[in-house]
Amino acid sequence: MGASEQPTDAQVVAIVEGLLRDVLAPRWSLRTRSGRAEGSLAEWSLRAPSGEVVTYTVVVGGGAPAPRRGPPSASGALGALVVGAFLSATVRQSLREREVSYADATGNLWLVADRPGLHVERAGAVKDPWPTDDTLRSLRGRAAGRSVRALVDHRPPYGVRELAARAGVPLGSLSRTLDLLDREGLVSRGARGDIRGIDWERTIGRWAQDYELTRSNRVGAYDHPDGPEAMTPRLLRPKRPYAVSGPRAVQRLLAEPLVGSMVLYVEDLDLAAERLGLRPADDGDVVLAEGYDPVVFDRPLDRDGVRIAAPAQLVADLLTAPGDDPGDVEALLAWMRADEAAWRS
Repeated sequence: MGASEQPTDAQVVAIVEGLLRDVLAPRWSLRTRSGRAEGSLAEWSLRAPSGEVVTYTVVVGGGAPAPRRGPPSASGALGALVVGAFLSATVRQSLREREVSYADATGNLWLVADRPGLHVERAGAVKDPWPTDDTLRSLRGRAAGRSVRALVDHRPPYGVRELAARAGVPLGSLSRTLDLLDREGLVSRGARGDIRGIDWERTIGRWAQDYELTRSNRVGAYDHPDGPEAMTPRLLRPKRPYAVSGPRAVQRLLAEPLVGSMVLYVEDLDLAAERLGLRPADDGDVVLAEGYDPVVFDRPLDRDGVRIAAPAQLVADLLTAPGDDPGDVEALLAWMRADEAAWRS
């Protein structure tokens, strides 16, 4: 296997087996045999010094998580061990939350069992060491942002061409974004490549790994002599597109007291500051943002005449804005989960 050549499934299994033997504690033993279940490459049995045995079915992953929830909890019980050449951070997190063990050929390892008690963890590569030339590695940029927004804002099923037209992006750009999300187990697709389902919450989180409010947009900090809410009358009679983001957007959406900073997407910082009566201030409680793309103005929610940024955009902003309260994100996500019809079409 060359340095730049991704290992085959058989090579991955051999590499992970060697890794596992290296990290096992003294007096633990490993027995391997061919997989008997459909889709299983091998079965590995670990015997503890007490004589208790736990057996894992080894399956190749990297996309959708294994079907089993929870670690094996009794002697002889079968648990899934997902292996791959490289398992991304998104896939690893998803498997952990389902308490599914995993390992990859770069050294990422998380092996758990209830009986016998087992918890082995090791860190490997952060980035895929074997990307292909046409593999999209980041969701940074306008096309990726528009694609993610279209995927999250609209409920599947839909075809790739239909979604590309809806997102207003070239078919190739959308396809590369879909391939990245597919590799990380965030979308499910039909035989013809159509989108059947999407984990919208994790997709937004994956987008936020590459998107950042203050880096992806041109921003400026300002204050208003009478406070952010003094701008409300002008927001009720807008002459230009805008969308409110940040903590105050969540508070308006959930009918909570308005405190904290306001993020306001606008077309032009200087023009908006002049019209809204704002003055530059390093520690101002108003952040104006020239959006990375006009999609930031799409699908706003109306609250008492004020346009709130689409929830998917709002979550990404909250996840990446410095100093924001994680409680705002959780409250917003809880609302989104409870009433998808209010924000998805």
